[in-house]
Amino acid sequence: MNRITRTLAAVTVAAAATAGLSACGTDGESGRDEATGVSPTTSEVMSTTTSAPVPGPADSTVDVPAPVADRWNDLGGEAGELGRAAGPATDVEGGSITEFERGAIVLTPAGRAFVVQGEILAAYLDAGGPAGELGFPTADEATTDGGWISTFEGGVITYLDGVAEVRTD
Repeated sequence: MNRITRTLAAVTVAAAATAGLSACGTDGESGRDEATGVSPTTSEVMSTTTSAPVPGPADSTVDVPAPVADRWNDLGGEAGELGRAAGPATDVEGGSITEFERGAIVLTPAGRAFVVQGEILAAYLDAGGPAGELGFPTADEATTDGGWISTFEGGVITYLDGVAEVRTD
């Protein structure tokens, strides 16, 4: 978690205490601030994420979260494996999904950007994406014997011998 988010979480706790309110966090990979024990709200996490323009449809530019733009650039930008952005990021469950011509970058609430593509992306979205049982990705897709594998907070999707299989924990 970055310092800005921690500072915002601390300010939020102080403001809540002054107003006589209580702040509650959640368990798991919520981005809980270890110093205060409080998780930032979705608006706090998203408000601290700056945006950056990337090429979009019809020679337009699309603002996407900066970690997504950084990851997209690391993968070769427009000439890379994902191509141009299909549109702006969609906020979901404290993170976001930015779809590109040939895949997507999923930004977790902790600010990590993972690539999901092809039949694994289709199966992931069919299973509810980050809002479903699988939750957010925990790593990029990787090759495996005979296909691809992608790990998520709540399971795994494999694409082997032309068949996508979703397994939840």
